Amino acid sequence: MRCQVCGEEYRGEHFCASPVAIGSGTTAAAPKGFALGHYLRLAWRIVLWDDSAVREIMDDPHATLYGLLIWSVSNALSLFVILSFTGLRSSPPPREQIARLVALSLVSSAIWGLVHMGICHLMAKYFCAGQGTFMQIIRPLLLAEIVYLLLAIPVVGSLVAPIAWVAVMVIVFHEVHGIEFLSAFLLSAGVGLALRIVLHFFPHRPF
Repeated sequence: MRCQVCGEEYRGEHFCASPVAIGSGTTAAAPKGFALGHYLRLAWRIVLWDDSAVREIMDDPHATLYGLLIWSVSNALSLFVILSFTGLRSSPPPREQIARLVALSLVSSAIWGLVHMGICHLMAKYFCAGQGTFMQIIRPLLLAEIVYLLLAIPVVGSLVAPIAWVAVMVIVFHEVHGIEFLSAFLLSAGVGLALRIVLHFFPHRPF
């Protein structure tokens, strides 16, 4: 692996000799005022595997609020579009029912995302010698939730969106924790698959 700051090649833990610490991002000053456009551009760069965008956002405290906004809109909008297409084939659901479904979807998505990212973070930290913090993981991944707008694509959306999400997790864990791409892929995809299997069988487990 090559250090992005000093250029030195290393294996395992690396103590950077550069005045800029390897564990910190290169946060650029965000525009003053409402800077949603700025963070949307960063989100798009992260989706396109721009490692500099991940480093720029990982230590930016302002990114958390904009990330929550992007996460909320992406999940709510995709569900709204899905419900709208469903309503074209049958009687459209009442607005109150749509509001409840969107609210429940946001809650379940938040729980799922925190559990998924939390388990991946702990495993990267303690089994792959990861160097990043949980908030450094959360900030770029919240922005990258924009990929879940792909769920609104008929037929293929439910397949494409999870693949795009795993790809985003790979670049974020690689940049923040400094682990290899293959390890980041196996971690994100493996934990996600294990959680889905548990979620599928848990409701059917007799007590």
